[in-house]
Amino acid sequence: MKVCLAPVIALLVAGLMPAAAGASPQIANAQPLALSCGTTEFVGMTSNSSTLAKRQCNGSYVYGIGVSVNEAVENLNGFMAVLQAGVSCSADASSIVSGAYGKGVFAQFVCNGWSIAGVGNSPTTAARNSLAIATEMAATGTHCAAPLQGSYYPESWGFRFRYDCGNTQTLKSWSISGLGASIDDANVIAMRLMRYSTAAGQSCNFEKAEINGVILHATLVCNGSYIHGYGSSVTAAANDALAQIGA
Repeated sequence: MKVCLAPVIALLVAGLMPAAAGASPQIANAQPLALSCGTTEFVGMTSNSSTLAKRQCNGSYVYGIGVSVNEAVENLNGFMAVLQAGVSCSADASSIVSGAYGKGVFAQFVCNGWSIAGVGNSPTTAARNSLAIATEMAATGTHCAAPLQGSYYPESWGFRFRYDCGNTQTLKSWSISGLGASIDDANVIAMRLMRYSTAAGQSCNFEKAEINGVILHATLVCNGSYIHGYGSSVTAAANDALAQIGA
């Protein structure tokens, strides 16, 4: 396989609404798509010292993002599996964006005409969450994007991030929010809620964490039902709430 370095040749600012009004619904393939791949290129991205990997497969490109070349290739290989399941995702050198208040890094992709965006503490973890969303889209039609403005909620005891979700098959829309002691914890929990909310067909959002002495309290609201989690950290309290709903 030929590997070459390439300059940045285009800039794309990915929106968080469907890229095209006629974005087509995801249809699951009975058999994985066979891929024939060739050249891989690496491009320095415009933000957060990150790397974009591009590999040509079946006449178009598959993309991956990471801080290091290895992390970008790992992410690319994940998106190759998504392509085999029938979802084609694109990115470019401007797909990594810093969040509001300097909190979080957003990895923006467009998958089958729908914008998705995962958040993390670094480009690597943000792109992993974008891959988790794309994988869910390939499996169930659900796609989620954290809005660049309005995703992060200021917290006294941790971090909270909101995602807006929809489904290409049911055409329903809803929201989720993850809560955690770190940016990465909050968004991993958001990915668990994404999978749960798809199966349950309902919005699930954490409220602002509270503390009583040394015990943290996380309240999860799912379609009007309140689930209370407790722990010595915000992450532990959020995990307790998720365990109670089987997420």
